[in-house]
This record gives sequence, structure tokens and C-alpha cells, in this order.
Amino acid sequence: MDCPRVFLICVNRLVCEAVNLVLRREGFDLVGLETDPHTALMQVRALDPDVVLVEGNGDGADIKLMMGLTRLAYERKNLRIIHLSLIDNQLHIYHQEQRRMVTTQDLVAAIRAPV
Repeated sequence: MDCPRVFLICVNRLVCEAVNLVLRREGFDLVGLETDPHTALMQVRALDPDVVLVEGNGDGADIKLMMGLTRLAYERKNLRIIHLSLIDNQLHIYHQEQRRMVTTQDLVAAIRAPV
């Protein structure tokens, strides 16, 4: 089974670096990493990853980004969006399920889950 191609969008630089380390340790193909929501959406369109990990804080820019990614997910049926929320310690998986993230292995399992 091929590892999913992952694009990471983070607002918190520390979280971004930590998630990046987990992804690399687990052997995922990290195709891009961005902190600016507008640039990130353009790069996701161009790079066509399988999974987009979004760490956000729920502000206006985060909501606008999620709306753009949602539209993209409807266009590309195999695109999965995983929203990491530090506010409520939840792992949100767009259109599939919602589950609590307790360990990094929870995140890894969500990325590897079949579409």
C-alpha cells in the first residue's frame, strides 16, 4: 500500500514542526507545508495531495480556508481533510467521522485510513 501524499497547513509554527516530525518518522510523503491559508489553498490545488492536515484556531481565516478545502473535496472525491483542533483536543476528519486524538498514533491511523 502506498503512503498517502500529505499537505500540512499550520498556524502555530511549533505544532507544524512537531506534526512534520511525526509524518516523516512514519514515512509519509509530505508534499507541502504552509502557514499562510491563502497560499496553502493554492498549493493544495496545484500539488493534489491525498490528505490535507489543517491545524487551526477557528478564526475567520481558518473558516475561510476550511470552506475552500471543502469545495475542493467535493471536486476531488478522494481528497481527505483532517482538521486538528488544539482548542478542544479533537481530531476532525471532514465528511467521515470525528474522533478524539490522544496520541500521535491516532493521527497516523486517521491518515492511513482507507477512503
